Amino acid sequence: MVAGLEADNGRLQAIIEAQAEKLLVQEGLIEELRSRLEELQSNASKDSATSSLPPSRDRTDRRARRAAEAKQRREERRAGMPARKPGKQPGAAGSTLQRRVPDRTEEHPPQTCSGCGASLEDAPVVGTATRQVIEIPEPRPEVIDHIVVRKRCACGCETCGEFPPEATGPVCYGPRARATGAYLLGRQHVALERCAEAMVDLFAIPMGEGTLAGLLPQAACRLGGFMDILADLVRASPFVHADETSVRVGIELDWVHTASTPSLTHLCLHNGRGIDAIADIGVLTNYTGTIIHDGLATYDSDRLAQATHAQCGAHLIRSLKDLAKTASQDPWAHAMIGLLVEARDVSVESAAAGLGAVPDRVATPIRDRYRQIIEQALIRLPGDVPPALKHTGGWTNAEREAWNLATRLRCREDQVLRLLEDTRIPFTNNTGERSFRFTKLHDKISGNFRNRGHAEAFLTVRSYLGTGAKQGMKAMDLLIRLWTPEGAWLPSVVASHPT
Repeated sequence: MVAGLEADNGRLQAIIEAQAEKLLVQEGLIEELRSRLEELQSNASKDSATSSLPPSRDRTDRRARRAAEAKQRREERRAGMPARKPGKQPGAAGSTLQRRVPDRTEEHPPQTCSGCGASLEDAPVVGTATRQVIEIPEPRPEVIDHIVVRKRCACGCETCGEFPPEATGPVCYGPRARATGAYLLGRQHVALERCAEAMVDLFAIPMGEGTLAGLLPQAACRLGGFMDILADLVRASPFVHADETSVRVGIELDWVHTASTPSLTHLCLHNGRGIDAIADIGVLTNYTGTIIHDGLATYDSDRLAQATHAQCGAHLIRSLKDLAKTASQDPWAHAMIGLLVEARDVSVESAAAGLGAVPDRVATPIRDRYRQIIEQALIRLPGDVPPALKHTGGWTNAEREAWNLATRLRCREDQVLRLLEDTRIPFTNNTGERSFRFTKLHDKISGNFRNRGHAEAFLTVRSYLGTGAKQGMKAMDLLIRLWTPEGAWLPSVVASHPT
């Protein structure tokens, strides 16, 4: 009897232990699933204001919410005044079409009297009124026959004249025609078929798609040593904006790398994104100025150790806004956003006062509060270091992201607050991002590049046009020069300054 009870107790104990173990497994699974659900919800709630997603990816409700929030902020700033409406503001200087010297004049006299109906052909003129119409003339190509003349000297020697450089064949396109096709392709991102249609409709010049496809490679070849000169000027700049973005070439994914300043734009294509690609391109190799970037770990490589570094404040604020959506992380995230904005403002004010660095009496309190905010962020976390595996150890997704960001801010304090010790350093990396934003536009309008050679030629020409635009040059003027004896325009050394 006793032995039977002990056996039953043993079986019950085994069942209880098995159930307890099963509950522990289920509890861990529930915790993991809850963490995964939190991560999915966090990713789904991200938009262009809190992540690297472009505004075009935002849903309609988020766009409406952002517009309402912006309107509320405007109303709060104006303390009861009506919100500023888009467009010209009351009292602001306006602009309109200005009169020009007319190419021709047309008079429109009345033919008969509006009173009695008599003819006014010989009636005296007692007043006039003028209105000017600016019109585009009907396109009509100018066709020029270049005739080489051969003459015989009295000594009997015959000498021929020479064709101008643009006359490369029996029938060919001139510099402006070629530049126009290259402009539509490389500057306006018009697809080949529509570019051929535009050349006929706008200029009455039929140009085949094959001819058009060869214009950008021709332009890139005619640039000669422009890219080498551009790279040397970038290396000589006190600071450089560096960034990279993906681009489709055929069926492969390549990367566009930029090294830009407020007056220079250098673009290059590479099949990699990391430090090996940056080293192959060579612009930042042995660079000793300040590299402004988005905090990608690639830039912490020893091969870029000769340069100082600065991180983009806009990227950091975007990450902090994403964290602030979690109640437990909101206090320190908003405090850090306010401090970064304050650091930006005092740097701009010091630069405007002609100072190379923010005075210590202003910079030191900012640095102290910076460290205090980071300590507050780390204290709120459940441990010193999150588990190696995600969704384990009781750490929520927000807490893991908070640890990553706070640790990055603590380890890279010198990069984040670089603008305090050098007021030339801009707060954001927008100059770098703007320099290749057109690649996404090109992909949407014209589709991906068909081959690597055309993609490289496209980026070379855009480096030429982008640098020229920053130095006040017009795109058409720059392109026309490529097919004339004048040759490619070369950039001058313009001092970089914060934008």
